[in-house]
Amino acid sequence: MSSKSIEFGEFIEFSIKKKFGIIKLNRVHRGNAITTEMAKNLKNALEFCQNSEKIRGIILTGNGKSFTTGMDIDEIDGNDHAAVKEYEKTAASVQELFYYGKPVICAINGKAMGDGVAYALCSDYRIAVKDCFFMMPEINLGVFPGTGIIVLMTRVIGIPWTKKILMFAERISAEKALEIGLIDQIVENQEDLMKLALDKAKFLFTKNQTVLNAIKLCSNHLSDKSYNEAYELEKIGSAWYEYEDKDEYIKKYRKKFY
Repeated sequence: MSSKSIEFGEFIEFSIKKKFGIIKLNRVHRGNAITTEMAKNLKNALEFCQNSEKIRGIILTGNGKSFTTGMDIDEIDGNDHAAVKEYEKTAASVQELFYYGKPVICAINGKAMGDGVAYALCSDYRIAVKDCFFMMPEINLGVFPGTGIIVLMTRVIGIPWTKKILMFAERISAEKALEIGLIDQIVENQEDLMKLALDKAKFLFTKNQTVLNAIKLCSNHLSDKSYNEAYELEKIGSAWYEYEDKDEYIKKYRKKFY
């Protein structure tokens, strides 16, 4: 099936380049704010990428001047707890697909708020344009930043910065994000952003995919385990060559970390 014939709703733009699925958030008139339907379509796009043998990884980015401003509070009434719960469940499953699945390069084309920060934290390499910023405004709305964001944030940038961002809603510039480890690289503009993202994708798709995915799983999940427990899981990763069906091996290996 041609990537041009694959659609994931009105606000998700999808293509395939360099064996990477390129997902662009495309709700520009709302700063790429996420509705429940859009989150479900994003999940569908990610599942397609995870299940396709032709796709080796994902580039996530956005159109316009925003990466995403997070949950669209005009579309989802915060007092409608059932609607919020449905959104949070979908958002958590999206983050899970990023975190456990194939390599993800996050190309942050503009301001990233709420889910935008979460998507970055779930990714394996994060590139941002120099004039972007990061912010978690939930505390100003009296909303708990759920969906695993605190777990991810403390692991990636540590407890002190997690508190500054979540408890005090500090706005973080691209330069500060690079300094604290929230992103890996800064570029001048969106053209450079996609060029670098595709260069990183090209590097990754030429490597041993079984080893690459095993390294991602171990890197994301061994730090909170005892040495002996972590080493036993790592040994399974290092013995990848013993398995004839490499795709099946990775699927079974993933399940050990759930």
